[in-house]
Amino acid sequence: MNLTELSEATAKVSIVTFGCTANTGDTMEMRAILRDAGHEIVEESEADVVIVNTCTVTKRTELNVIRRLKALKERGKTVVVAGCMAAAQPELVKSIFGDDVAMVTPRDIRVSDEQRLEFDGVIAVITIAQGCVGKCSYCIVKQARGELKSYKPEKICGAVKSAVECGANEIRLTSQDSSAYGWDSSNIKLPALLEQITALEGDFRIRVGMMNPFTLMPILDELLEAFDSEKIFKFFHVPVQSGSGRVLTEMRRNYKVADFVEIVAGIRARFRDSTISTDFIIGFPTETEADFLASLNLMEELKPEKVNITRFSSRPGTEASKLTDLLEREKKRRSRIFSTVYHNIVLAKNKALEGVELPVLVTEPGKKGGVMARDSAYRAIVVNDDLPLGASYNVRVTEAKSTYLVADILQQQISFRTSPSVHAAHHPQRSH
Repeated sequence: MNLTELSEATAKVSIVTFGCTANTGDTMEMRAILRDAGHEIVEESEADVVIVNTCTVTKRTELNVIRRLKALKERGKTVVVAGCMAAAQPELVKSIFGDDVAMVTPRDIRVSDEQRLEFDGVIAVITIAQGCVGKCSYCIVKQARGELKSYKPEKICGAVKSAVECGANEIRLTSQDSSAYGWDSSNIKLPALLEQITALEGDFRIRVGMMNPFTLMPILDELLEAFDSEKIFKFFHVPVQSGSGRVLTEMRRNYKVADFVEIVAGIRARFRDSTISTDFIIGFPTETEADFLASLNLMEELKPEKVNITRFSSRPGTEASKLTDLLEREKKRRSRIFSTVYHNIVLAKNKALEGVELPVLVTEPGKKGGVMARDSAYRAIVVNDDLPLGASYNVRVTEAKSTYLVADILQQQISFRTSPSVHAAHHPQRSH
């Protein structure tokens, strides 16, 4: 379905979003497309049509989406189902709404390199590619997003320039695997793309999205050079998924644990103050107790600043769905242990920052008042003052939590800069 096909009689539209940053970017693009076509974006209670931008990466998320879809149906709302569920599980959607349900896949939203911009506050999401080059045995997203399609660098730079001119201060570059950018064509690779973007005029910061180890390894040296720009947050989301080499092989992840260790070491050698964010899947069907402990030991050894922990969830149509699942209580047991150790690690790291002064960029309203700010390593810092979005301040950390820091303002509006102490000395390129 084409979004502009919505009839004029149903011009009041609301969009409900589930899932990742890529889905958020799709929602922003849908809003822009709908507005351009003359439709009005409204709150759900006022809407004639509700578009549900779905996610189905895990069974739990799938159930949450289904619950929301059924609730909208019971309320008599006209529903358009968008996103990954529409692409990968259309029959499931039809089982709720019937064969005539309107669906919009991610590839229906973006039919060219052009990006229509709409964003909230000062954060803009810019998509640099669709799909991926991986063949992970457990992942349903490939069915929804397809093979890698990198967008042209001049179009991406144009979108960033437009966003900054419209008031964006934080640019989130997103795709299913950012470090795979350009692998599908003669396009430039991610490091060169970042250099083009950071050369643009304006006061903005870039957060680079998830990068898989096997596509990151070949460009690591060049990427670290590109990240040296003050316009890039020193935030590296690199999912390892398991500390067991055997499990990684069965996941079809295409790298070794040692590769991930080398990536982390390279990042920390270059940037003393950085955030390593990683993901672990707990309870893959073939994961033994020894495999689980290998993951736990890897986390304890490397002490990443942020960890996303997901219990394995069998997804239809994937290779791993044919395997015998572990008992749910066993997955929960391992997940609880993992979560406890992780929170102890990150709380200790955050405690070490109490009393430290940092330059921050204010990016979002706080959930309970005040504002959310980010330092150069993209740490979440809550400031309990009503501050303008997009402004920069020096703050002092007063309290550490396991998922964020609390700080007080020291100095009124500054130019957000990476402090000299953030970078370690320049290191030569790694030997291979």
